[in-house]
Amino acid sequence: MYQEERLYQIMNLLRKKKSLSKQEIMSTFNISRDTARRDIICLVEQKVALRTHGGITLPTVQLRQSFQERSTLKNSTKDLLGKIASSYIKKNAICYLDTSTTVQYMCKYIKEKATIYSNSIDIIEQLKDNATLDLHLLGGKLNPVNRYFFGSETLTILDNIRFDIAFLGAASINEDGFYTFENEDAAIKHLIAKNSTLTCVLADSGKFLLQPAYKFGKLSDVDIVLTTKMPPKAIVTALAKANCSLFWDFNDKVKGENIL
Repeated sequence: MYQEERLYQIMNLLRKKKSLSKQEIMSTFNISRDTARRDIICLVEQKVALRTHGGITLPTVQLRQSFQERSTLKNSTKDLLGKIASSYIKKNAICYLDTSTTVQYMCKYIKEKATIYSNSIDIIEQLKDNATLDLHLLGGKLNPVNRYFFGSETLTILDNIRFDIAFLGAASINEDGFYTFENEDAAIKHLIAKNSTLTCVLADSGKFLLQPAYKFGKLSDVDIVLTTKMPPKAIVTALAKANCSLFWDFNDKVKGENIL
């Protein structure tokens, strides 16, 4: 069993038991003390578990950095996701770019002439000097922490637009759907997925471990998932049943036009 699969199963067990000792992890998954220690460190670093004396426990609240804090972190795998995702944009397409630090990596790679809508201040800021793009920043009520607009005004505007393709971020991808941390954000993502001919979710491999509160779509509501590593088998199977295409290995130079 590779590590990502084991971490997924450890988190499922942790949600049931609320806390786990290192010995329980070792015996349940038949792994060495050093391997259990590395798994614990990985879960703690990804902020999905808290370390205790001799094990881990679930945090009482989900630990999360702000959008600006996350956007300042350099990540080569997310950069590759952004590059691959940008190749899906066709000439004169009407596109939506979501409030997401992973989606934000697309900005420097967009070359085609296109119309871009977003409710994210940071994404429009990054795209403003690209003369080939027709940019639209959606209005509404401002979320000052994560720097995006939301609310009834935003939803009204979005309800009257049909997108050729939408690129969404997700706080979590589970066997039953896609999740985010904020109810307002979930409402926007849900409507965009409904109003898009093609919906693509970009997510790093850590998004298969989290359990946020707000669901914005079923797996079948999304056409393509791009991620950085092979997800746990249960999620791979669920995505296949939902006819949602999954891509994680870009070493073979997978291009967007080959999988549309």
